Amino acid sequence: MKGKERTHISKAKIIDASWELLRDEGIESFTMRKLAERLNARAASLYYYFENKQSIFQVLADQVAKETLASIGQEGSWKEQLNQFALCLQGRLKERPCSAQILMQTLPLEHNYLRLINFLLNIVDQVPINDEKKYTSVACLLNYVISFELDEYERSRIDKRIEKEGQNVEELFRQSIESMRSENTNVLQRIYQNQFLSGMGSNQMFQIGLTILISGIEQLTKE
Repeated sequence: MKGKERTHISKAKIIDASWELLRDEGIESFTMRKLAERLNARAASLYYYFENKQSIFQVLADQVAKETLASIGQEGSWKEQLNQFALCLQGRLKERPCSAQILMQTLPLEHNYLRLINFLLNIVDQVPINDEKKYTSVACLLNYVISFELDEYERSRIDKRIEKEGQNVEELFRQSIESMRSENTNVLQRIYQNQFLSGMGSNQMFQIGLTILISGIEQLTKE
């Protein structure tokens, strides 16, 4: 029976099913048992291909890195290249469910993951700063892109939970802001009234943050 099950699954099918499970249930509910059920196989049969779910995540992270590399160009200045890199990576993280969490929970041990980091380092290598600052700049850029998508994912989960409880997220936030009226200079209230907070998680906010980060790297050249 075990051999028969193995003929019905493969490493590629496991990876495809893993993305489907992440899409439908999220990374919090990802288990080898649920993955096996999706493949109509016994959980034990999966261990023929993968040691555990962490080893699956490593392959998923490497796939995201490979797809990102395939979509990146190398035109323009180093600032334009960094901007394009960040946008391409963000695009992949949006397309692949829970891929931001996957990148955060894996080590850069796989071939394409290492290539992705090296590609980014080669862009920053054009900047006249020392290697420590180059590596730090790369780490900050990667963390910014990944964390931005993580924040969007978590905020969506919280909003859904609150709405499921019959509450209105926007109204709760408005009440909290209004309770700060006694503050002498309530900048947050002003920003809220100007509807700037509605841009949380937007592409515009992402681009503003990215511009700030790249400008910071450029500022290192003047120190």
